[in-house]
Amino acid sequence: MAKNEAQTDIDLFNYLTNDKVFAENWKTKKIINTHIVEVLSTATKSNTGNNRGEPDLIYFNENKKILILIENKDQIKDHSGNNIKNNATAGIKHYLKFFLQDKLRTKSQPTQKYLADFRIIGIAFSGNIADEHNHLIDTFIIQGDKVKDISIKEFQNEGDYISLFENLDLELIANNISKSSGKINRMLRNIDSQKRPVLLSALMVCLYEKDNVRNDFKSNYQNYQTSTIINNIPTTINSILIAEGISQDKINVLNNELSFIKTDNDLNNSDILSEILEELENNVIPLFNKKTSYDIIGKFYEEFLRYAGIANVKKGIVLTPNHITTLFTQLIPIKANDKIFDACCGTGAFLISGMNALINIISRSDVADKTSRINNIKQNQLLGFEKSNTMYSLAISNMIFRGDGKSKIHNIDFFSNEAVSILETEKPTIGFMNPPYGGLDSSKNPTKKEIQFLEKMLDSVSRYGVIIAPQSVFFKDDIVRNRILTKHTLKAIINMPKELFQPNAATHTAIGIFETHLPHNNKAVIFYDLKDDGFVLSKNKGRTDIYNNWNAARNDLKEKLNTPTQYNDNVNLVYKQIHSGDKWILQAHQETDYSNLNNQAFIKDIKERVVFNIKTTLSILDKKLDKELDAISMMEILNNNGIFHEKERDIVALDVGNWIFFDLIDFFDMYAGKYYPKDTFVDGDVPLVSASDTNNGIMSWTNLEPVFSKNRLTIGKIGATTYYQSTDFVASTDVTILNPNFNINKFVGLFLVTIINQENTKWSYGRQIRLGDSQSLRVKLPTKNNQPDWQFMEDYIKSLPYSKSL
Repeated sequence: MAKNEAQTDIDLFNYLTNDKVFAENWKTKKIINTHIVEVLSTATKSNTGNNRGEPDLIYFNENKKILILIENKDQIKDHSGNNIKNNATAGIKHYLKFFLQDKLRTKSQPTQKYLADFRIIGIAFSGNIADEHNHLIDTFIIQGDKVKDISIKEFQNEGDYISLFENLDLELIANNISKSSGKINRMLRNIDSQKRPVLLSALMVCLYEKDNVRNDFKSNYQNYQTSTIINNIPTTINSILIAEGISQDKINVLNNELSFIKTDNDLNNSDILSEILEELENNVIPLFNKKTSYDIIGKFYEEFLRYAGIANVKKGIVLTPNHITTLFTQLIPIKANDKIFDACCGTGAFLISGMNALINIISRSDVADKTSRINNIKQNQLLGFEKSNTMYSLAISNMIFRGDGKSKIHNIDFFSNEAVSILETEKPTIGFMNPPYGGLDSSKNPTKKEIQFLEKMLDSVSRYGVIIAPQSVFFKDDIVRNRILTKHTLKAIINMPKELFQPNAATHTAIGIFETHLPHNNKAVIFYDLKDDGFVLSKNKGRTDIYNNWNAARNDLKEKLNTPTQYNDNVNLVYKQIHSGDKWILQAHQETDYSNLNNQAFIKDIKERVVFNIKTTLSILDKKLDKELDAISMMEILNNNGIFHEKERDIVALDVGNWIFFDLIDFFDMYAGKYYPKDTFVDGDVPLVSASDTNNGIMSWTNLEPVFSKNRLTIGKIGATTYYQSTDFVASTDVTILNPNFNINKFVGLFLVTIINQENTKWSYGRQIRLGDSQSLRVKLPTKNNQPDWQFMEDYIKSLPYSKSL
């Protein structure tokens, strides 16, 4: 068959320009950029080295620094192989090798400099793009001095390719930090774990060199004696930070934290400091050249604490993941003249992301004085407060290596009078915050509540405020939350993945977005559940975007926030008016998702009930017994009771799609339980039902006089765990009792138990369901004549396995 690569080029070109986000930047050869032309000037496949060669398609975006080369074959049999003329993979790797560092070094200085930061991708394609079963794609990238196969077998859009390189950079940074941190930690194993990060920060400052101005310490430390290094550290820090515009009081904070180095035996009697300086110079400081928002110092801090067996969450400090600090800058309309403020800036992660966002706005604008505008951002448009001396010193070194020695970071308490004075002078416009988690802080070192940080931050910025905090912040402290709405507008609440802060913390968080100094006035709010950010937890790297999924998840989030009415499903996204007194949390407003309700959910509850009945009959629940029955004995009992010998039966079909919602209060009278001190009862036969999620909610068997008759439901305050009570009972204050106003039996009761338990996910992470909450519950039920079909419920339960043993 004759080759028809020209037609394949055209088909592929049309596909990429029409169906992918690449606009007009695709070229069919003959690219005119002088630097790329120079690189390809000797890239002929004839291997003579004297003639120009070009791949079949070229994509080039100078502003975003991305170059994509495609080598194309019209038949998939020609896809793989080693012949650069006849095979797509060999051909594209041939062209890519001319962009490797050793090849670029043979080109002109302007070309070397121009392409230094470019993201370069090579794609081998063969077959028919219109036939998904008859084409092959392999993707390669330039990474340093290597052509790397990245195992992507389909075309991506521009944003995905850029995100891919960012992830590779972050992975490289994370790997290098992990290696260096482990190495440095081993050197400092006899130094207090809280002192190690401060020493790291100081040594990095000592290695700082700006605009090729000679740093004598950096040039000579390898020749210094240990005592000379120790004596020169304070003076070097002093001279470098003064040159960077850091005030003497800030410098004194860092030097005071470092005072231990003069007396520490391990540091004074070894070459540890010289070895650490060498490690930092060779393997850590170069990471800052990647120009990402990655919080390098913050990651070191986490690694140091992890190595020492300390979770930073124990100190009330939960450092924000890099992709979230960047996300903050994309959730609000940032302007070039905004001033970014972080009231508890830690190592400066939010300030770094804010700085990069502002720089990107200027870089992509048409302003003539970009350099001075960018310098102004670094010097005047970032403001941070940090109470901890340790975190403050880390933030200073972090920002210096971002080219921001004059950043306005203050070692003060956000709630101090000094902070008030600074805020009145600086007048920040945007606030970003991950406040100290008060519930995690030591009682000996109390901190303000997160909601207090939020209110003060919103009061302090003129345009927008964004916070990430435990979900409880958004439904507790009604007085403060209502007061906030009198001053500021709540725009959106985003529930974050429960694994977000792992492995350092298992904290369920949400992001809140506010427009400041504009009263809420019952405006609609977006509530969204970001269940998965695409990150995967690995043993040594923490959570990483190994599959490059975050870009799509972030874009999907932004799309839904921009057009909430289009995506409002009342389950994963709710868009509704919020009034004073309402909770600021998705779970308080979403409908229950019944899409996964199936027979197994009901069967599970029947099994639990059968086991409970047998345990009750055998008095296994009696707390006077020394131990629970072992599993083998329980299986024997179940077998003797015929549980494992039931005949198969026809299960009545569920048709959840045709069910409708009902208010439970229309069918039940509801009551709260009562408090029973332990000294008011002894062992007996009357169950005391509590919020327990085992043994049908029964906490103990007592001699109390029954208060509630059998055939009622109980809902525990924790998790809304619901049970059917078949005997008279008493209930604690942690329970809501549902007394039916219709004829109920155990089959209908168990059906309703499974239905109400679908509410479990709404009542977690500190949310407790009390009497008033239970009275507002709405559940979906099978219907007949627009009323609950109780008979269907009974018939359905009776048709399920194990129901005969109820």
